[in-house]
Amino acid sequence: MTHFYNNRYAKGGVPLETYSPAFRFGTGFFETLLYNGKRLMHCDRHVGRIHASLDHFCIPYESVPFEEVCFLLLEKNGLTGSPARVNIFYPVAGEVTRPVVTAAAYTPDPERTYRLNVCPDRHVSTLNVHKTMAYMFFNQAHAQAVAQGFDDALLLDFSDEVLETTTASLLFSKDGQLYETDTPYKLPSLALEIAREHLDIEPRPVALAELSVMDHAYALNSLVGMRPVRRIGHVEYALDEQSCGGVTAAVCGRTGG
Repeated sequence: MTHFYNNRYAKGGVPLETYSPAFRFGTGFFETLLYNGKRLMHCDRHVGRIHASLDHFCIPYESVPFEEVCFLLLEKNGLTGSPARVNIFYPVAGEVTRPVVTAAAYTPDPERTYRLNVCPDRHVSTLNVHKTMAYMFFNQAHAQAVAQGFDDALLLDFSDEVLETTTASLLFSKDGQLYETDTPYKLPSLALEIAREHLDIEPRPVALAELSVMDHAYALNSLVGMRPVRRIGHVEYALDEQSCGGVTAAVCGRTGG
């Protein structure tokens, strides 16, 4: 696989000094973008979010013309015209942090629904508002959920209020009103940001104990758009495809997942 780093395209691994914060502590940030076979979706929003995190922590960084880099990288990897997942990483190493860009084939599933396991562990931090490369908790929670036959893990705070999943933000609906989880301990989702431009969404805390009285649930991220959740733990939900279509089209540039 060809990647972009240090202003050049190269095959193989990305070199990191063993004493760098990225190697030692996982210090850095990343973004996941969808290339839908024609368009690189919402590149400016993703770049804006990752640069905002670097600015927040006063980390000097280099920017590049990301759309140009991504399209050339897709071409070099033989992915032009086919759906792909593009990642931008900023591993903190050296005096100035430089971006790493990768691209890999991605197969959309327009019929995807989610089954979520309630994660028994907690990871509550204001750092959760940044998409950091120190991702061990989320990666392990996701792997454990999949091993138990679920698609992802539902994350909670110490008061058993809902945060998000390991890969997606969440919406719930009750009596026709959509609710997003109102908490300072979740990622500011770009898919949810786009959903707010299309749907009437009210922020409020959502407790684990309330999930059984909700009518519908939805998972949102930049790869799938907005998709129904069919199950959380032992709670089953009716699938609401109608609410998802417009948001998915806006997030992914197509209908379906």
